[in-house]
Parts: sequence; structure tokens; C-alpha cells
Amino acid sequence: MIFEEPQVVTLKNSNFYILFKHKYNMFESSRSYYLKIDHLIIPMFKGTNSSKVLKMSYDMAKANNSEITAITIREKNDPIDISGRLGVVTTAYNEGKKAGIKVIPKIQTFDNAREGLVMETSGHYYDLLILSTRKRSMLSSSIFGNIGDYVLKNSSIPVAILSSGERGYPYSNIMLPLSESINTRAAVFFALQLAKLNRSNVTILDLRKYDKNPVHGFKALMENPGILSESKIEIRIVRSGGFTGIKEEVGNYIKSDNPDCIVVGTSRSHNIRMTSDIKFIIKEPEIDTILVKK
Repeated sequence: MIFEEPQVVTLKNSNFYILFKHKYNMFESSRSYYLKIDHLIIPMFKGTNSSKVLKMSYDMAKANNSEITAITIREKNDPIDISGRLGVVTTAYNEGKKAGIKVIPKIQTFDNAREGLVMETSGHYYDLLILSTRKRSMLSSSIFGNIGDYVLKNSSIPVAILSSGERGYPYSNIMLPLSESINTRAAVFFALQLAKLNRSNVTILDLRKYDKNPVHGFKALMENPGILSESKIEIRIVRSGGFTGIKEEVGNYIKSDNPDCIVVGTSRSHNIRMTSDIKFIIKEPEIDTILVKK
């Protein structure tokens, strides 16, 4: 393990910052901070949202020698011409081929699109499903829309769902709020992988003081700077300020630092019940937010 001594920096109108720059074999000391990404499945729809997650999956596949299945689901009673759906996955295949990435184009027909997508992931060997949806209103009961909400609750494999705002991809500034109520170790892995691929800065907003009954407390991460990254990702840790809750902490940081993307997480054991804090973060209208469920 080789890493530079951490630099302690105090910034105006901010809390305590620590910047780590080092080289490290990523997560070799803790398998909890890991998400297998050898075979990705990407549901394809027309529009910029699917294009954004497809570019993200290309980056992951190229760096990790992964395989991508670009799939579109057609409902049996859907009047849309099959040629349009074929065009979407064929484009994904051709783009992948030019980049030296194995992309498998696939069209499946089911009675129901959302149930069909879950059946597809259950019946084949995929490691991670990455799905993109548009932002929902703060007043809406839905978080990711009809398909996204269903997939999140019923998928048997890990899922990363992008709630796409106004930011472009790749990202330059990724925010990672750290609290067991809104994040997981697998989501930390995903965020740092994304940062490495985008060569972006990462800010870890330490909100652990709001965890009343912590299980692991992210101690392996926070007490060992070497676990944070490889390839000299710039990471700063921001201690929570004088606020009364997670929404206030996150909202204040968004205003002051203007991140491009926020990564949060949940797990199957949580029964996917979203707190008001995590709903607030995901529905932030301008910033891209990614929820990772392992």
C-alpha cells in the first residue's frame, strides 16, 4: 500500500476538510465495499436518459472488461413499430463495437414491461442493472416512475437507478452523503468507481451523527484512508455542520458546492421503504442522483 500523507485544509465558510491523494489496490481490505460489475444489463428507451446510462456503462465495461446487454422490452399489445426498438439496441451495439466493448443487443416481448424486465434479470446471469428515469415532482408518490419503482422493489440482482436531472455526463463533482439511513457500502463502491472513470472529485459528507443505532458506521472506510480510492482520486471529507437533520445538511451542501451527481444507497434487507430524506435527495430537480440497491 502506497499513499501520501493526508493534507488537512480549512476552507472559508466550511467545516473540516481532509484531502487524500494516494495509490491503493481498491478495497483489498474490505469485501463489503464491493459490487460485481462483470455483466451489466441496460434497459434502452428513446431519449437522452438512456443515452446517459449507456455512456456510463461503456465506461464501466471498458475499465473492467465487462459485458453489456442492451435490452428493450416490448409489450404484446404495444402498437409501436418493432423497427424503432431495434434501432435503439442496434445503435448501442455499434457504438460498443467501435469502442471495443462487447454489447449484446436484445429485444424481448412480455405482457408487461416492468414485470418482463424483472423476469429477464432473474432468468439470466447479470451482475447489475442500470436504469435511467426522469425526475419526479416532490409532490408525486412515485420516486422513479412506474417501471423504476417496480424494478427497485422486485429485482433479485443489484440495481443502480439514475434519476436524471439537468447535468451532463461525465461528472466532475460527485457527492457521497454518508449515513446508514441513506447509504450503503456497495453504493460507496459504485460512487468511487464512477469518480475514477470520470476523473472527478468526490466529496464525502459525513452525516453519521444522525444514525441512532449504527450497525457498521462505515468505520472501515473512515478509519482507513487507503480504502477510499486508487488512481489518485481527489476526495474530501466534510464533517456535518450545525444543522438539525440530513435534508438540511444535504440542501446546504448542494447550494454551496453545486455537485453534478449524488449517490445514495439501500439494501434488500431494508424492504425498500424510502425515508423523506432519501426522497428529498433523489427528487432534487437539477442534480443527477443515483440510488444503488444491492
